[in-house]
Amino acid sequence: MSPVPVTALLLAFLACRPAAAGVPAAVDGHTEDWGTTPPAVCDATGDGARIDVGRVWVRTDGERVTLRFEVEPEINLQNGNRIKLLLDGDGNAATGWQAHGLGAELSWTFGQREGTLWRDGRSRSLGQADVGLLQAPTVSSREFEVSLRRRMADGTEIVVGPTASLVLVDEGAASGDRVPDEAPLTFELSDAPASPPLPVSLERRDPDDLRVLTWNVLFDGLFKRPAPFIRVLRAVDPDVVCFQEVWSHTARDAADQVSLAIPGSTWHGESTTDGLIVSRYPIARSHAIDEAGNSWALIDLPDDRYATDLSIVSAHPACCDKEKQRQDELDGIAAWLRELATPGGDDVPAGTPTVVTGDMNLVGGASQVRTLLAGAIADEESFGPSHPADWDGSPLADAEPRHAGGRDTFTWRDASSSFAPGRLDYIVFSDSVAGLGNSFVLATEELDDATLERYGLRHDDTLEASDHLPVVADIRIDGGPARAGTAE
Repeated sequence: MSPVPVTALLLAFLACRPAAAGVPAAVDGHTEDWGTTPPAVCDATGDGARIDVGRVWVRTDGERVTLRFEVEPEINLQNGNRIKLLLDGDGNAATGWQAHGLGAELSWTFGQREGTLWRDGRSRSLGQADVGLLQAPTVSSREFEVSLRRRMADGTEIVVGPTASLVLVDEGAASGDRVPDEAPLTFELSDAPASPPLPVSLERRDPDDLRVLTWNVLFDGLFKRPAPFIRVLRAVDPDVVCFQEVWSHTARDAADQVSLAIPGSTWHGESTTDGLIVSRYPIARSHAIDEAGNSWALIDLPDDRYATDLSIVSAHPACCDKEKQRQDELDGIAAWLRELATPGGDDVPAGTPTVVTGDMNLVGGASQVRTLLAGAIADEESFGPSHPADWDGSPLADAEPRHAGGRDTFTWRDASSSFAPGRLDYIVFSDSVAGLGNSFVLATEELDDATLERYGLRHDDTLEASDHLPVVADIRIDGGPARAGTAE
């Protein structure tokens, strides 16, 4: 390992300031909302034998401690590493687990997805749900956001203040990086209230926006647990629905279930082994894209309202550790989209808006997000050349909906799982010919009573329905017929 130049160390020192307290940013994998918050630690480059932790930021409020930190090389935070967070929640090195110069009330090992609470000389194992762990992105990255509650769901306080200290250490190598290098990072805790919830609106911003809903219903939940699904479908009022994990029922069955929630329309359905599409408008054409069952349909939109039809893909690539199979499916979807507008085959008219949606299971390499958005094919020998899917040669746009009334973007959560909530479900679209109206992820457990009553929902609806949340995006089709009261 090469010695770090003195100049680099001096610049790193000058660039850092004490840890900042303030309202935490959204845990969404983006860092723009951190603004000009200075890093609390600027670690020297190249002092980690395996994983090199760089700058670290800290922000707090009365409910959470939120970190942002950099690593080299690119890693997946929930797998394949031994990075450990040690958090001294009372700023007292004499309490908790004495290690690395602090007394830690909490330790969390990211790659093993497990933690320990140290209290009164005893230890207790913790899971992600115990500490309300949020982290993003779900795929590999060189920068992560991590947030945890200051007190556990059972009321046990972890971070009590008025100051706290932390250390990040890579235990996966004999000379693993430690940040900070010397004394722990000590920071003041803010007791400012958490950010107030944002206004909740489930309505379209324009009545002609085409509402697309994707929802993994968890092992035929649409039929096994129909009541919460019907309430949510009625509240959301979609035009096109892409369901995943409807295993034992037909598209006709699914269309009939949707009609129970939203009567007055003749609902249409098409399905493959997994891709199931239900639409209030006729389905002109549809078929499977591959043997895995990812499917495509051309929705015949009414000519008096829309200038084009809608091309939509409902996808459910392989989950979990099936990285190669998932990449192959994404490569196949990218190749199919490349050929979609080629003369012959399905040959949709130029400028037809395309939406790709579903439970994408993106939990591995970030390259798979690039395949989805930019058509970057990993196995070009098998699937042909990479090519952006939008009509103007640009990547597809990511709707990236946030929770209704909140700032988070995760679409899956399971308190019994070792994995933290993550963004698995996507809606991406060709923004050269379509825009985005309202969009949201619906988690009824996060809504207040007045909002639930307004939309005819119950607190536990999305908890009872599925481990995945319903994800909604209103697609605004450009070039549609002029409507009354609008300029030609």
